[in-house]
Amino acid sequence: MKVVPLQVPAAPRTAVADAPPNAQRLSLSNLWLAPHRIAFFVATAVLLAVSLGWTWMLVAPHTGTPVVTALPPTTAHAFIFAAAYMPLYIAGFMFTAGPRWLQVTPPPAERLRWPLALHVGGIALLLAGTFAGAALAAFGALLLAIAWTAIGIAYAALVRASQVADRLHARCVVLFWSVGIAAALLFAAGLGTHHYAAAGLAAWLLLFGSVGPISVTVAHRILPFFTSNAVAGLVPWRPNWVLALLLAAIIGLGVVLHAPRIEALRGAATWLAILPAVVAGSALTALAVRWGLMQSLRGPSLRLLAMLHLAFAWLPLALLLAAADAGLRHTLGGGGLGLAPLHALTLGMLGSLLFAMVTRVIRGHGGIALVADDLVWFLFWLLQVATLLRIASPVIPVAAGALLAAAAVVWTVVWSVWALVHLPILLKARADGGLG
Repeated sequence: MKVVPLQVPAAPRTAVADAPPNAQRLSLSNLWLAPHRIAFFVATAVLLAVSLGWTWMLVAPHTGTPVVTALPPTTAHAFIFAAAYMPLYIAGFMFTAGPRWLQVTPPPAERLRWPLALHVGGIALLLAGTFAGAALAAFGALLLAIAWTAIGIAYAALVRASQVADRLHARCVVLFWSVGIAAALLFAAGLGTHHYAAAGLAAWLLLFGSVGPISVTVAHRILPFFTSNAVAGLVPWRPNWVLALLLAAIIGLGVVLHAPRIEALRGAATWLAILPAVVAGSALTALAVRWGLMQSLRGPSLRLLAMLHLAFAWLPLALLLAAADAGLRHTLGGGGLGLAPLHALTLGMLGSLLFAMVTRVIRGHGGIALVADDLVWFLFWLLQVATLLRIASPVIPVAAGALLAAAAVVWTVVWSVWALVHLPILLKARADGGLG
């Protein structure tokens, strides 16, 4: 089985000196040099916009400012944070790593021009509709479905054109991307008919049927190979049954967390959760160690790799928290850990994996050495603090509001500082004079 791992070599020390004189000039035109540049730039702008908006909604009540929304805030938050920026980062990665996996010519960045415009318009309408009304938000979700369909068709064309034998991961991405389109349509239908339970289910479907499965598919593809390229003597190991385990774990976690909301499953939810979640969490903990978690922590030169491994470690922790939550609810007759297991997945695993992957791609494809400096390393750990604050909020009810607001502030600060460092790289030609 032929494997083409995504591994961007670090630029040689003399490369910057040989770079063109205008290599360090900032220009918006440089965003069209490669698909990941424009996709990541727009995704980061959207991430900052929705993060600032959510932070304001959480902080405002502590200042005496009432916040009134036309949509249920939890439903809007769940869908918007899954839909606003993750699909754009995934699209940038799909058209950067995907062609390498498939050994096909990558499409020009201009192919993403109007899908990105539709996506941004859709998110703007979703944000406006959160306060103005469901009809506006429903139209925004329809725009997202159209934009994602165009991106999905373009990526599926690359998969069909490929002649490589191993197209499993690329096909999984196409499948789960299609689920995301269906989720956007369901969200629009739910809002359009004022059936907010359907809208909530759509948010769940987007996370556990699209964004989450795509993320673990990518992790299965790249994490063992990044590690084997950086750690001497470690042989990459990723049998297909491990991918099946990862997909079952992420989808199963969604079922476990959603089961208490379904009346017919409410009584059985405890038993549906505890044993499978403990088994899956334990198995994925062993997998994290097998993939080289401990080796990635050996020194500063491996920090980018360590961030990927630490991000993945949140997945088994989320499963174990889900088991603990079910046990506590069964024992106490209510209560439990609330949304702590969910946010261990979203802020912990998905947020940290996003931080690590986007940092790696931007630096590698910017012709910059693949190392994380002290600032990036500090921001990564600050992101873990935001996750812990959010997880702690349902556990400490008397401070829940303050902890929620603090988590949002820290999250937004992390990504704001990260953007100041990394967005300029996207606006410059490669530091080593290369293409892309």
